[in-house]
Amino acid sequence: MINGHGDDLHNFKGEIRYNFSSNVYYKGCNPRLLQHLEKNVHQIQNYPSPVAAELNVLAGQYLGLDPNQFLFGNGATELFYLIAQCFRGQKAIIVGPTFAEYEDACKMHQVDITFITREAVLEQSFRTDAALLFICNPNNPDGKVVSTNSIVSILENNPNTRIVVDEAYNEFTNAVKSVMPLVSKYKNLTIIRSLTKTFAIPGLRLGYLVSNTVFVKDLLAYKLPWTVNSLAIASGRYIFENYQELCFDLEELLEETAVFKSQLNALKGFSVEKGDTTYFLLSVAKGTATALKKHLANTHGILVRDATNFTGLTGEYIRVSIQYPKANTALINALQLWN
Repeated sequence: MINGHGDDLHNFKGEIRYNFSSNVYYKGCNPRLLQHLEKNVHQIQNYPSPVAAELNVLAGQYLGLDPNQFLFGNGATELFYLIAQCFRGQKAIIVGPTFAEYEDACKMHQVDITFITREAVLEQSFRTDAALLFICNPNNPDGKVVSTNSIVSILENNPNTRIVVDEAYNEFTNAVKSVMPLVSKYKNLTIIRSLTKTFAIPGLRLGYLVSNTVFVKDLLAYKLPWTVNSLAIASGRYIFENYQELCFDLEELLEETAVFKSQLNALKGFSVEKGDTTYFLLSVAKGTATALKKHLANTHGILVRDATNFTGLTGEYIRVSIQYPKANTALINALQLWN
């Protein structure tokens, strides 16, 4: 799904004033990180290290884990494709509706896919003979979460299944904590994290995987060299050395989101779906989500995510993410005119 994701701003050639289609932190990259990148731009004249191993050390220090438990990639997406490649020809379960790249990665590597609902995987009796299971927590596109206790049950009930927990948006919710403390206890657990959303660097592409050292070594056999560029490595170093100082204020962001959701819920013909993050689904009663997206872009210069291509999501939905108050007001006014 190379052209099927939400932030397709590149298709609109300067027509968009307000972009709600991306879940990246809306205030953008921290000025301190930008200044650091400016000082290190000369590094593009040299090859980066083959697998960005220097970031393993810093991430290990920050999270209290063995550096050999980490693998950094060109965004989280590269890591999903590496995992699928490692399980080529086997069976996978995807808990949906969810992020499309799990499905695309599996299809590319002839992994047999079965979709199940969140409710089904949370059953105490859930067992599978699949080699691989993907679960996004908090989930994209709806922002719903799965409790740590439920993740533990899935891990313990399916010891022969590689459980991949995508925590790309973990820092955008207070409804669930990371399962990172479990990664050394459960050998079948793999966690994917993204630095691009929290620190607003999607153009640099930087994500990482945490698992047991044996599985990381297996993945390294498939990894291409130099996929993490020099500036991405420079940003990663600075982030892990200054992590908390660079993070946004989550409580403030969630308060803003609650106000925005309330305003949208007050509109006739629209309803906010329950979720626990700063992005969420908005049901559309009139017309189609595809038509609404086109209208908002062409008439109002507002870009939203048409959610109709999420496998297993039935109904008409757009996905939006909290933005600046001026942008939020512009979207509300435009949606009022739709009705």
